[in-house]
Amino acid sequence: MGKWLLALVALLAGAPAVGADRNSPEGREALEIYRSIVEIPTVNGRGQVPKMAKYLAAKFKQAGFASRDIEILSAGETVGLIVTYRGSAAKAPILFLGHMDVVEAKREDWERDPFTFVEENGYFFGRGTSDNKFGIAQLTAAFIQLKRQGFKPNRDLIIAFTGDEETDMATTKAMAAKLAARRPEFALNSDSGGGRADASGKGLSFGVQVAEKTYANFEVTVRNPGGHSARPRPDNAIYDLADLLRNIRSHRFPVVVNDLTRTMVENAAGQPGARPGLVEALAAVEKNQNDEQALSILSATSLGYSLRTTCVATKLEGGHAENALPQTATANINCRIFPGASVASVQQKLAEVGGNPNAEWKVTNEPMGSDASPVNKELFAAIGRAVEERYPGLPVVPYMTPGATDGKHFRALGIPTYGISAGFSRGDENTFAHGLNERVRADSFFESLDYWPKLITLLAS
Repeated sequence: MGKWLLALVALLAGAPAVGADRNSPEGREALEIYRSIVEIPTVNGRGQVPKMAKYLAAKFKQAGFASRDIEILSAGETVGLIVTYRGSAAKAPILFLGHMDVVEAKREDWERDPFTFVEENGYFFGRGTSDNKFGIAQLTAAFIQLKRQGFKPNRDLIIAFTGDEETDMATTKAMAAKLAARRPEFALNSDSGGGRADASGKGLSFGVQVAEKTYANFEVTVRNPGGHSARPRPDNAIYDLADLLRNIRSHRFPVVVNDLTRTMVENAAGQPGARPGLVEALAAVEKNQNDEQALSILSATSLGYSLRTTCVATKLEGGHAENALPQTATANINCRIFPGASVASVQQKLAEVGGNPNAEWKVTNEPMGSDASPVNKELFAAIGRAVEERYPGLPVVPYMTPGATDGKHFRALGIPTYGISAGFSRGDENTFAHGLNERVRADSFFESLDYWPKLITLLAS
């Protein structure tokens, strides 16, 4: 049976057509890049991000990129990588984002060595296979392929691979400021977004991340004169802090109802197996924020976290000796703040809800908020066309992630940023990003290899 007929049969069956044969030159090279970068342990403290950046820089140079268009920016033990695909000045540049660093993975916890690329049972295993070396490999392969084919874009295409997204984002801040001067039209982030399919492979939707929450840490401290543990006081710093945290645990920030959250809820309601009544519940909450039945429907889904600000206690410290009453007790409260809400207003609400006027509050990080990026109809249409062959008629929908990515720093500088990973997840598939035995379906990697080249060609021709 010919390849075209096999592809037709797969399409009629609801399964996506393969984007690239793993045995083709493009498939083999992309896999070699993917394998090589996964096996470089780019964990904070190991100083291996420069090695990965140099490896990628060499790949770009071999493909024909000039040395002047490949820049490695140092930031302590880590680096960022900027690669420019020169085009005409007909249109403003496009940025392509990804991060080279990964979170820690301990060999004794994993079933396999986390920094050995393993293919097993139809999956690629290894730290970073999902977050975010999948995106790095896909973008690198796309730029190399287009360069070798002689593609001449009508605008500059600029890769910005950061080196510390999982920690303090120092390279992100520096690169965002540097690249903002080139006045890009928008940035495309490989670290979020992507498609959803059912267990059989039939496409359901393609999510475009247009917003993310503000990441803020609040430290709250309760003080007490203390004393000897043989003579307990009626007040106690640890107990007082526990009471405060219990009050905060019971508090729910209000659900935000706007165009973005309506779109997210409508999309979720249209997915197979969706909980009934989601759209009606959001409409009910818009009329009455205290509608407990409607709130319980929204909160029962993972979508519930994305509709409001959330805060949770993540660290505790208290006391100074086993036989002494505690003089201090401190907790860290991590908040993911909905766009538009200020850090100060959230701190004020936490202090109010906590109910202890003597508690001391302070912000311990440097929160950065950013507004949602506008829905770009031309971009959304191009994304739909880029996946059309695999997933005909796939709806392309905006959403907000409850987490944080490099994208917030670019949005904060006025650069519209969209998370549009090439990957598709199936059913309730879990890639275990940041967790044990991180993995990606092998066929998903190869299916995705035509996505970025198609999209870039649509946007830059």
